[in-house]
Amino acid sequence: MKAKSIITFILIMSVASVYGQTNKDSLLVFVGEKIEVVAAPEEKKEESVRTVIKGNDTSYVKQVTIRMDSKYIAKYKVLQLINSSYSNDTIEFVVYDHYGEPAFAKYSTVLLFVSYYKGKLYHEKYQFFPLYLTTDNKWASPYSSEDYNHSYKDNITVKPEKISFKDKVSYEIDKFPSKNIETRFPKPYYKIKNGKAIAVYGNYVNELFILKQETILKARRIY
Repeated sequence: MKAKSIITFILIMSVASVYGQTNKDSLLVFVGEKIEVVAAPEEKKEESVRTVIKGNDTSYVKQVTIRMDSKYIAKYKVLQLINSSYSNDTIEFVVYDHYGEPAFAKYSTVLLFVSYYKGKLYHEKYQFFPLYLTTDNKWASPYSSEDYNHSYKDNITVKPEKISFKDKVSYEIDKFPSKNIETRFPKPYYKIKNGKAIAVYGNYVNELFILKQETILKARRIY
């Protein structure tokens, strides 16, 4: 009789949208001010071992689960509700991110997209806009080359416009290859000066929501 051990790996990666979420009415879109974003490691599941006997051969199959995304709990103050209904002034939701700490956690104020699933709120994976106050005290975000060049870009009905930000919004570009600079910070939407890309164009929050509706949220079949 021969005996052998086999290890099988189950890789779990949270899907782009919230587990097949398709109901646009349950999508919360809001301007949020960061309170905290903290790591929330998943509890490790016990490894399961099953015995498979075929003739004179016995195999011991061990299943090991590996989650490919890091889990975080985010808490934000709701400054402005853009879509759906929500009565509290703070909101807490689950975030899964393949690259570690969510990118939106780097900014103090953001436009966020979260969806309900079985009574809990989950972040629509990777979807947000950093927000900055304008000289007329509105929230806006600089031109997003990623969204305006989405594969669904032919659906886009909004256009970037010149935005007068209260404080200059700029990005360090010294370490970017020139080709990446042209793609990510194209003219005339950005002005390149002294190793920085300075935002000139952008969109206000209502247009930013439409931009997502007509691209990534449409691709995810939420809209």
